Amino acid sequence: MSGKSKDRSLHLLAGGLLLAMAALFAVAWYYQIAPLKAFAEAALVGGIADWFAVTALFRRPLGLPIPHTALIPANQKRLGKALGEFVRDNFLAPDLVVARLRQGSPAGWIADTLAQPAIAHTLARRLARVMEDADTRAAVLGLIRPGPPLAQALLLVMRQHGHQRVFDRVLDAVQNALVRDNAFVLAKVSDGSGRWVPGWIDRKLADKLTAALAAGLDDLRRADHPWRLGFTGWLERLAERLRDDPALAAKLAAMRDTMLADLLSEPHLTPPLAEAIVTWGRRLAADPGGRARLDRRLIHLTERVLVPSRREIGDFIAEVVERWDSATLVAKLEGQVGRDLQYIRVNGTLVGGLVGLALYGLSHLLG
Repeated sequence: MSGKSKDRSLHLLAGGLLLAMAALFAVAWYYQIAPLKAFAEAALVGGIADWFAVTALFRRPLGLPIPHTALIPANQKRLGKALGEFVRDNFLAPDLVVARLRQGSPAGWIADTLAQPAIAHTLARRLARVMEDADTRAAVLGLIRPGPPLAQALLLVMRQHGHQRVFDRVLDAVQNALVRDNAFVLAKVSDGSGRWVPGWIDRKLADKLTAALAAGLDDLRRADHPWRLGFTGWLERLAERLRDDPALAAKLAAMRDTMLADLLSEPHLTPPLAEAIVTWGRRLAADPGGRARLDRRLIHLTERVLVPSRREIGDFIAEVVERWDSATLVAKLEGQVGRDLQYIRVNGTLVGGLVGLALYGLSHLLG
């Protein structure tokens, strides 16, 4: 049974019990059964009083303009302010927040959470949906602007020798591949030699060729190597064209729009993004030093941003509650506590009846 069905059942139970007490009172009055009449009468009073009290919290009983009813809608602004102050003073107190962060490890929780594939996939899918928003996509595309902005970015990277680091990383990748396995070179040598050439000669030639390639790669690491200088010159000419050639900028912009429109779609973006999230979470989980650094940054961020802004956060909560439609606010609160309120009505009816019966018995005992 769903929550709404249970709430409706309890509401019917409370109302039905009140009607049953009214019927019981009528029977007791008709047959003059004094104890039963005392019980039913008191139960009716208790049930009606609790029905009035419960209803008066959210709306006017029977729609009558009775003072001090519909308390929650009438005091919505004050409730919002009180809720904001409560969160501000009890959840965002500086000592409490920082102590709680120091006690645990937010970075550890983040790592364990993001390392779970299901959570990472859900997070990636939501991020991908954000990227599919037209305004968000336009903002992302605006960050990649061919033409003078891209030329300036390229020249900035070159001034910081970023292109040289890229060149060296490419050399490292090729050299590591040759060191790990020269089967590719051996296959090419074998294909080029005749059938009559023994295999050991092919292997010897492949080893020498591999060694020569490795030496050539080492030579490319010289700052004055012609190839390295040629790479730098090509990037400089590219930056110049990006700055001065509108046709090239327009062509690159069209390529950007075509490529990113496909890459930023949810089906294409979600899998690699989820894999990246899981990988980052697992690396963080296996890196105690990284977690410690992230914990320090989170605590520092909390001390510098969250805690000093707690008054604004409290005011924001108050404003949100105040802006809620009264019917929405009542529905939210009734959905949370409605079941307990119906139990109050049931208990009020039964307890009222028992108290009435007890008073009846006590009055007879005292003569």
